[in-house]
Amino acid sequence: MKLAFLRVASAITMAAIVATIPFVSSGISKEASSYGGTELGTVPEFHPELGMGWLRGYLDPKALPNSLVLIPRPPEPSSAAQRQDDDIAQRTFALRGTPRFTLAEGDFDLKFSSLMSDFSCASNTQIAEENAPYLSTLLRRSVSDIGLSTYTAKNYYHRKRPFQQNHEPIGLPTYQADLEKDPSYPSGHTAIGWGVALILSEIMPDRADELLARGRAFGESRMVVNHHWYSDVVWGRFMGAATVARLHADPVFRADMEAARAEVASIRTKGLAPTHDCKAESSALALGFQASETTAIDILLEPDAVMLQHAKANNARLLSVFPKGFPLDVTHTPHITLIQRFVRTSDLDKVYAATNSVLAKSNLSEMKLEAIKYYYIPSGDTGVAGIVIKQTPALIKLQADLIEAVTPFTMDNGDSSAFFTTPDDPLIDPLLIEYVAGFVPKASGERFNPHVSTGAAPQQYLDQMVAEPFESFAFSPAGAAVYQLGQFGTAAVKLKQIDSAK
Repeated sequence: MKLAFLRVASAITMAAIVATIPFVSSGISKEASSYGGTELGTVPEFHPELGMGWLRGYLDPKALPNSLVLIPRPPEPSSAAQRQDDDIAQRTFALRGTPRFTLAEGDFDLKFSSLMSDFSCASNTQIAEENAPYLSTLLRRSVSDIGLSTYTAKNYYHRKRPFQQNHEPIGLPTYQADLEKDPSYPSGHTAIGWGVALILSEIMPDRADELLARGRAFGESRMVVNHHWYSDVVWGRFMGAATVARLHADPVFRADMEAARAEVASIRTKGLAPTHDCKAESSALALGFQASETTAIDILLEPDAVMLQHAKANNARLLSVFPKGFPLDVTHTPHITLIQRFVRTSDLDKVYAATNSVLAKSNLSEMKLEAIKYYYIPSGDTGVAGIVIKQTPALIKLQADLIEAVTPFTMDNGDSSAFFTTPDDPLIDPLLIEYVAGFVPKASGERFNPHVSTGAAPQQYLDQMVAEPFESFAFSPAGAAVYQLGQFGTAAVKLKQIDSAK
């Protein structure tokens, strides 16, 4: 088992991992070093010729949980479980090109520094080998045990990976030939990610929810990049938990846990900021690991710098009176909606192609537009405000052509799952769902009201703003894209840039 693990490991992720940084023991508190566990720098590296950066594990190979005994057989071909695996794999494809896919590719890297960076936002601090040698020792030994625990089943079942059966592209394609040599079931990456999350959640129990959620997502990344089946991930997570449970019976592991707990407690008092962009990570993770069967899309024009300047100025004004509104940022992008529709997620590539074909003939670079007034759409006591664009025959024709092009792929309705949402705000206003479902014909043709949304505020304030004199200005489109809609009907996630529109 161990030799098989080393053979495949040397060919995939582990081969890309750089040699580890030596431990630095200076400056470590006496408290952290007084638990009688592993002496820093004394544990040999786990096959250094592989460059994995792991240390020899705590457990004798015979003491590892036996994955062949603990987990069921992988799904049989044509079984209900395999159909579920196929269906979930299909629903991950729409995440390609999104921030979630990029994050999933990053989760492929298993070296200690990358793992700690992956869990930096969840732990809300900055932990590295230099400032946390005891935690480093703990994790670098633990992941060796956790990773090896999956290989009894891997080498027995020799399950092929999803890309070998669905023939779809994968993340990190340069590793495809190597991945084909490594059996799919269960997922070792998932076991390691979940095991690390369990260990860290014990060390930082006040961050347990965040750490476990990140550990779950770490495994789900394997599906997003088409490296593993859903069942691979489920049972990989099980093996991660089984191995951590077994590690707790080892006295050296328990002593190292206490040393790491004291060390991390000291680090957290320093208020170090996470190493990742946590807002971007949260947005990426909110996309999940499988797309809804329906996606709420906005095919839009991206305005030039002139309109952007006006939109941001109005947004700042609205936020000053209503801080609960939304800022114009990466999840609230200023734009001019051409159409909003519910479409089948499985048809998104066809939607992109149809949109590209229409916009390639539109000559957007020559289009001249005029901003003429403020407006708002009421929603309870507040309203979503923006800048109205003068309707032109060219805009109406462009909208009509797009409606015709994407009609074969549209759905009559959708729900909150079709939109981009965040865990703390998962439900979409039913009025917005109704608006998107009825966009054609209620907001098309002569009823088309081109505009740029700029923010939200109480209706009383918006009534005053709309009544003010408005100095019109000219601008032009700078490009076009397909976005997934989010809260307030904003352009939340760019799904596809339409290159032909530039």
